[in-house]
Amino acid sequence: MYKLLEVPVFNDPEKQRRANILVATQVAAVVMMVLIIVISIILAPDHPEVFLQGGAGAAAIIFSFYLLKLGKLEIAGWIIVVLGWSILTLDLAFISGIRGVNILGQVLIVMFAGLAINGRSALMITGINLAANLAVLYLETNGILANPSPLPANLARYIIQSIYTSLAAIYIWRADAVIKRAFLETQATADRYRALFDQTNDGVMILDLDWCVLNTNPQAAKLLGYPQNKMSGMVFSNWLGGNGHQVGTDDLNGILSATDLPVIEETLRLQNGSEIPVEISLALVPDSSGEPHHIQCILRDITERKVYEQRLIFQALHDPLTNLPNRKYLEKHFLNDQNRRSDDQRLVAAFFIDIDDFKSVNDQYSHLVGDQVLIELAARLQKSVRDSDIVARMGGDEFLIILENVKTRDNVIKVADKILNKVSDPFLIDDLAINITISIGINFSEKSKLVDVDLIKTSDVALYQAKESGKNGYRFFETV
Repeated sequence: MYKLLEVPVFNDPEKQRRANILVATQVAAVVMMVLIIVISIILAPDHPEVFLQGGAGAAAIIFSFYLLKLGKLEIAGWIIVVLGWSILTLDLAFISGIRGVNILGQVLIVMFAGLAINGRSALMITGINLAANLAVLYLETNGILANPSPLPANLARYIIQSIYTSLAAIYIWRADAVIKRAFLETQATADRYRALFDQTNDGVMILDLDWCVLNTNPQAAKLLGYPQNKMSGMVFSNWLGGNGHQVGTDDLNGILSATDLPVIEETLRLQNGSEIPVEISLALVPDSSGEPHHIQCILRDITERKVYEQRLIFQALHDPLTNLPNRKYLEKHFLNDQNRRSDDQRLVAAFFIDIDDFKSVNDQYSHLVGDQVLIELAARLQKSVRDSDIVARMGGDEFLIILENVKTRDNVIKVADKILNKVSDPFLIDDLAINITISIGINFSEKSKLVDVDLIKTSDVALYQAKESGKNGYRFFETV
């Protein structure tokens, strides 16, 4: 029953606006007819013709609504115009005695025709009014109709009628054109916004003030992995946070309460369980009265940017030839570590390693071969220690190994022997078998005393002591 009586839906927004006016008028006409019939029964029971008039009017309105449901907007509107003109002009003129001077009724009909049908219809109704009023004037001035009250049947009355209805017609005609132009401009703006909303590369969401989804563009749905028509009502905060970190609506409300809304970076959890980094721009959109109405959220996938940033960070902290950590890495992750406990008695050992007479390798085989030797040496050093230990290239043919959580001096010696053993095997480079030796300087200290002991410097001193004692071996740092 509700669907039968609901306002018909048109794809054209302009037709929808006019249909809404027409339905509102149909409802008002039904209410007016019911009131007229009820009042007539009470005050004028000797006029049964009111039932016939009311029935005819109701039938016309129902037929008009039926045509409107079929999409015949203009025909449905003209039925209401004719019905209204008959009631407000002919009925009042010939039954109530007001006759041709019902200016208000004619103005209302003209205005309705312009608003519900189009501006030209207002001009047509005005022409009909002028002709009808002229005919009534002729009949009255020739005695065919009795003179009406309150205005006499003369040219002055006709001029008054003509002025009022003409002004109404011109007003509605121009108002209709202005409304249509404004509507078209608004529609064009809405279309541009819709195109931007739908076609932008970023995901866009419209959220209510409780952070529930009202609308999304296709990119947001694709980004999250949901069908677009299934996202309405979902809670935005449920997608935020990675690695167990939760972002609640209170956190988001705190962001919105700031004077200047920041662009935030968060991790987005997708439907399939994977996570991606996103850049989120939020805007609180007010209504016409300035009160918060909804939240606009723009999501931008920054996976590529994060990968690029990580690559830059990696390049800054690693040796480009061997991909080992460099001196900057050591300064950031080891030398300036502020989180070491002052009571930590576990040992840390530093191995400063240098290739013996590496210049002769470059001179005999070329620098390209020398680089390959450095790459292979880096790989062998990494295989000689634990994954938790640090193998770094300090520059040239110098390497540094940091062994953390060492238990005894014997453990350090075993690692040094293992390294020397792995380096003793020939380096096979481009069908060449190259033999090298290395010297290692070693020092170790308790973690709690790292501030007082410069392991890199002291292990470097031990390295030169190893070279002076014959190379191809290791020495522990000893104070002279």
